[in-house]
Amino acid sequence: MRFLKIFLKIIFFFSLIMIPIAIIAGIGIYYKFSRNLPDIKTLKSYKPSLITRIYSDTDELIAEFYVEKRILVPLSRIPSYLKDATIAVEDANFFKHSGLDFSGLLRAFLINIKAGKVVEGGSTITQQIVKMMFLTPERALSRKVREAILAYRIEKEFSKEEILELYLNHIYYGHGAYGVEAAAQTYFGKHVEELNIAESALIAGLPRAPSVYSPYFALDRTLRRLRHSIRRMAEEGYITIEEERNALETEPQFKKRVRRKNEAPYFVEYIRQYLENRFGSTMLYHGGLKVYTTLNMEFQRAAQKALKDGLRRADKRYGYRGAIGNVNIENKGKIDWKGVEGINPFKNEDESLKVGDIRRGVVIKLNPDNAVVSLGTRKGIIDIKDMAWARSPDPSIDGKRYDSIKSPSDALNLWDIIEVRVLELDEEIDFDTSGLSRQHIRLALEQEPLVQGAVVCLDPRTGYIKAMVGGYDFSISQFNRAIQAVRQAGSAFKPIIYSEAIEKGYTTIDKIIDSPIIYKKEIDKDELWKPVNFEEKFYGPTTLRTALIHSRNITTIKLLQDIGVNEVVDYAKRLGIKSPLNPDLSMALGSSSVNLLELTSAYGIFANKGIRAEPMSVKVIIDRAGNILEENESVTESVISEEVAYITTNLLEGVVKHGTGRGVRSLNRPVAGKTGTTNNFVDAWFIGYTPDLVAGVWVGMDQDIPLGKNETGSRVASPIWLQFMKEILKNTHISDFYIPPTIVFSKIDPKTGVLATSDTKGAIFECFVEGTEPTGYSPPQEITTTDFFRRDMGGT
Repeated sequence: MRFLKIFLKIIFFFSLIMIPIAIIAGIGIYYKFSRNLPDIKTLKSYKPSLITRIYSDTDELIAEFYVEKRILVPLSRIPSYLKDATIAVEDANFFKHSGLDFSGLLRAFLINIKAGKVVEGGSTITQQIVKMMFLTPERALSRKVREAILAYRIEKEFSKEEILELYLNHIYYGHGAYGVEAAAQTYFGKHVEELNIAESALIAGLPRAPSVYSPYFALDRTLRRLRHSIRRMAEEGYITIEEERNALETEPQFKKRVRRKNEAPYFVEYIRQYLENRFGSTMLYHGGLKVYTTLNMEFQRAAQKALKDGLRRADKRYGYRGAIGNVNIENKGKIDWKGVEGINPFKNEDESLKVGDIRRGVVIKLNPDNAVVSLGTRKGIIDIKDMAWARSPDPSIDGKRYDSIKSPSDALNLWDIIEVRVLELDEEIDFDTSGLSRQHIRLALEQEPLVQGAVVCLDPRTGYIKAMVGGYDFSISQFNRAIQAVRQAGSAFKPIIYSEAIEKGYTTIDKIIDSPIIYKKEIDKDELWKPVNFEEKFYGPTTLRTALIHSRNITTIKLLQDIGVNEVVDYAKRLGIKSPLNPDLSMALGSSSVNLLELTSAYGIFANKGIRAEPMSVKVIIDRAGNILEENESVTESVISEEVAYITTNLLEGVVKHGTGRGVRSLNRPVAGKTGTTNNFVDAWFIGYTPDLVAGVWVGMDQDIPLGKNETGSRVASPIWLQFMKEILKNTHISDFYIPPTIVFSKIDPKTGVLATSDTKGAIFECFVEGTEPTGYSPPQEITTTDFFRRDMGGT
């Protein structure tokens, strides 16, 4: 007893000494580690990284820019199942502790020992917020002390609901998804409030190790983690035994993994560059902007398809370049699929395979009249007629004759990796020697084109860019040929010259002699320039209408010389052509280089009563707080008279009805337009418009090399334009071009240029600005040179 009293006295005196020392030491440690700690009050004004979203003219999501895919949602939108599951898995005593949970640490330790691996952590939700927001991930005792201090401070400053909302909006859930709303959309394709118990439990279990528990990487681990989360919810009393059983029996339906959304890559990149130049990269990738654009996604999809189809059609005329590669054959004749990009033989893609799809395949058998192709899980047949184009190039390309292939082996070899298009699904055919009829896919031979192109479409009244495609495939080439490619316009530039002539007082029936001309070149005076027409013929007296309809070079050169080169340069600038123009007579042949957007926009002026609408892509930009940062209205200006605009349109309608643009007549509505082809068939253009839309197409090689003989704008570009416009205008109202009240129509004798009588054969109606129409009916006098043209601009 005496020894016990002595021992207690020692303990008492030791406590008197050690407790103050411990208190002093604790205070010292606190002040040491609390110095220079971040101010947790900044969480009140903290602005997390958010997604910048790009929308179409109908508010359809086109694309997203972000570093962290996060969509903020209030706690009220988050279902109780998800909140409960998160607390059960991550921090069971969340509503009881003050930032640190020592009992939770012990519980997690015991659970992990029992499981033989880490299935639960010891950090509270508040501590995890500290790690996310304030501290580095270093493993050190000093960092743990600072973490504890900050967690305590957060608990004192914020309510439990605020802390939980902060956590659920910021934690990483894998595959780029930050926060529960992004996670719900990523894994299940739904909003967070639509999640059921099993889906909520799955998402709650991901933050511990998002890549480890990803359903796209290891579904078995995902499901084990899901079951753990459900059981924890039941253990903590958040769900009943029946709800637990139902949740465990529920099989989650995961959303198919998709790449980052970008429905219009060339246009989106055009917008991205604008936003980055305007607001900087930080605002672009972190600011959560909402950008409402002028793009119409129906038009965009139609433009993308028309261009791809057109480029593939054209590319086939240039010949088959051979297989993409050849596969290795393993022992026993098995294909080594590892080397075949784009084919997964272990994945059944039947559900996604559809008519029109283009896939890669391997030639596994060559028969006399077809080839058997493996697509991995399916086989298909290419009939010889569906690979007939694989002969040598079209004879029109180089003028030589080539025989069609007589057998698939003339073009293909066994084990070739080729590109094919799906023509029909699940047809029956005997494709082996057994005589058995089996289901197959009917295929056609394809190849990725080398030829490139671009399409742009605008509303001429507003300048809104409705569609923009800058190339065959953005993943292959990001160069935007709609705005970045500056190419010679060829005859597509001629309407600008003829329009200026109308403004200068010419009429559509004025004649110019189409005859040989020779000029001395400005750079080398000893060298002569002898321009010719495309047909290499001369046609004598030619009206302006006929000259433009048939794209006559000589007449246009003489017309340009008369009205003045510098005047046309100024006129083109008025129409919005910003690219530098060659101030010489070669401009009549389209020698100056322009981009597709500016030339298409210039044509839009003729459709819009002479009013120019500056091309426009962004309507409204809103910041994360809902404030309008930018709001744009159409910028319009009357640059030519409505009379000049209409007569130019009337001339270009003639091009479509009777000239180089007649390939688009099947649109079966009022259309005006012009083709363009440059020397040696390097560039092919078609710019055309209806009363409501203007669209342009350019086709060519990036290397400025010829497409091939007779690869003109009417052959290459017009079909793309026609396919696009047919698609976007189907089931729409047909309207006529506006005719100003000062325009008059007179019946003219095309041979004489005077008013026709009832006896005149082949009389035509011509349009004139009131007061410029012919007035006489008298028979024509003897025709002289000066009767046929304003001035004979013959060269030297």
